[in-house]
Parts: sequence; structure tokens; C-alpha cells
Amino acid sequence: MEEKIICQICKKKFKRITNTHLKKNHNTTMAQYRQEFPDAPIDMDGLAYSRVAHLRDKSYDEVYGPDKAETLKKTRKKDALRQMQNPDQIKVRQEKSGYEFTVEQKKYLSELRTTHGANNYRVRALEHYGDHCQRCGDKFNLKKLVVHHKDFLNIHSELGNHELENLVVLCKSCHAKLHNELSKVAGKFSGISNIEKGVHFILKGLNDEFGLDLKDENFKDTPKRVARAYYEIFEGVKNTKEQVKEILDSSFPSDLNEMIISKNIHVYSMCPHHLLPVEYNISVGYIPHGKVLGISKLSRLVEVLAKRPVLQETLTHDIVDYLNMSLGVAGAICEVEGVHFCMKMRGVKQQNSKMITSAISGVFKDKNNGARAEFLQLINL
Repeated sequence: MEEKIICQICKKKFKRITNTHLKKNHNTTMAQYRQEFPDAPIDMDGLAYSRVAHLRDKSYDEVYGPDKAETLKKTRKKDALRQMQNPDQIKVRQEKSGYEFTVEQKKYLSELRTTHGANNYRVRALEHYGDHCQRCGDKFNLKKLVVHHKDFLNIHSELGNHELENLVVLCKSCHAKLHNELSKVAGKFSGISNIEKGVHFILKGLNDEFGLDLKDENFKDTPKRVARAYYEIFEGVKNTKEQVKEILDSSFPSDLNEMIISKNIHVYSMCPHHLLPVEYNISVGYIPHGKVLGISKLSRLVEVLAKRPVLQETLTHDIVDYLNMSLGVAGAICEVEGVHFCMKMRGVKQQNSKMITSAISGVFKDKNNGARAEFLQLINL
């Protein structure tokens, strides 16, 4: 390397003129320095080469270690992809290479059903169905036609729902009428389309992070299947109080004051922290006070309350509280045994661990009458 370079302002010698030196000593910036002294060197010859000599011909893993290397590789890969997808960068590359789509290439791209479908579905639909509204049959200028997704989801995802079978060409008037009609007969679970859309993004995340092959035929309708499954799994979320009231209103007058128990009620729920399954075995008992429930209603009550993303402790107390509020019982008791898959599948990975919770009210709190002991004895027979 040649001798140190000289700062043109203070005449001191450095290996490199830095922003820090210029700002601290001369209250100027590198840009201003370069403008004032355009021919003055900033670095010693070979300095940049020597500074990275220890990195040359070595892998990321050798230099940074496997953990940091993996993080750097992912970061730089994302930066590269971001640059490749940047419209300005694409334009620069096209100008430099003189590249332009031919008519044949444009047609070929418009027919592709690939990850690019999110961008060209309108072109493909109009080319396939023509310039007529498929609802009223009238012919329109292309600008007045809308390409509608039959499943009401326009998702930018590799799983895409942009196949021609899911697309329909409508005029703007018919499109508005269609949405207006469907809003009046919307499904019971109005958020189901958002659930489906969310699953698309979850799967895309698995693809981005772990390389999950979304072209596998098994994933084709997974978002729809998950949405339908969640509709059933979370039935207890919507109108919980109304559902419980309908169940507990099925009661009959009675002078009985002996304990009534429904044990080993087997239900499934989802934990609110990880949205992973919980398997419950629940026993419920109560002592009536003028009314008794229909034979299946305790099981139905437990099932509805479990079909929510709820903590086991909360579920246990909710069962007792609803019996107290709605039925006016002399006392209620509930014991819940839960197997939590968020403990089995992840975290501590305890395969045989069970969580037990209980809640009591009324006469079951009286230690002298033996009601609680009787309940525990009967459910363990």
C-alpha cells in the first residue's frame, strides 16, 4: 500500500478520510469534501482489499458461525428478492438488456397458472370469457367489466385461487348486485373468509421460512378445509350466552334435591395461547332447586362452552357460573381433566401430563355436609 493520504483541509495523514473526522474537526460532510476536492483520494490504495483479507475464500459459516451465518443468508436472500421485485430495478435491468416481451411471450404468460396468477388473472379471464357480462349477457367496454372470484377471495399467494374455474366476468352493475344479495344471506360465521385468507398467509410463511412445497396437490384446498373445520371447532364463540340460555331453558319443574351428575363428558377445545387442541374429560354435578335439566343438557352445555379458545381454568368456572345464573341451583360442581397439546407437541413436550381444575358453588362449599366428597366418590367409581 502507498503512504497515508492527506486531509486536504487540515493536512493530517490518515489511512482513510472518515465522516467522523470531517464532521468533528471541519463541520463538513463527505459529500461536501468530495465536491470541494474531487481529485483527492479517500482511501489508501489496497485498504479495502486488506480489510477483508481475513474473509476472502471463506464461507459464512467459517467466518460467523452457523447461527449468525444462517441469519445473514436469510437477510441477504430477502434483500436480493426485494431488489429483484422492485419495479424501478426491473425497469433498469430491462433498459440495460434491451429486453421487451414479444406478443407470443405475453400470451404465454397470460395463460400460465403459476404463482404469477395473482397478477394476471384479469387478463386471463377476459381472454377466456370475452367482453360479455356472464350474469346479464350484455357486451361492455373492458374498463366496465370486473373479474370476480367465485369464492370471494382474491389472495396473493402461491396457493392462489386464480384458476379460470374460480373466475367470472361481470359488469360493474351485476357485480354490485351480487355482493348486495350475498350480504343478506351471509353465512353464520361471517369471518370464515378471513380465516381462509389467513391460512393462505400461514402456509406462505411456512414456504418462506422452511421451504414447504405449496405445489403439492394435498395443499390445494387446505385453506377452505381449515376454515370449515374452524367453523365447527369454534361454534361456541358466537352468541355464547344465547346458546347457553337455549340449552338451560330446557328444564322441568321438580321437587328433587339430590345430586345429579354427568361424568366423563369428552370434548375438545383450543388453547387461546397457541391455538392447539386440548382434550377434556369433564364431570359436572348439581343439586337442583325447583328445576332439573333434560338428560343431555349438561353434556351440551359443556360442549358449547368448550368450543371456544378458552383457558381451562376459565372453562371450569364458566360451567359452574352458568348453572348458577340460569338454573338457580342449590349448588354446582365441576371437575376438568385436560390434556394440552401445546405441552405435548412443543415446549416441555410432556406426553403424559394432565391438568386438573375444579370449581364449586353453593352447598358444595360446605365442608360439613359431605356433598363434595360424595361427588368425587361417584365420578371415580
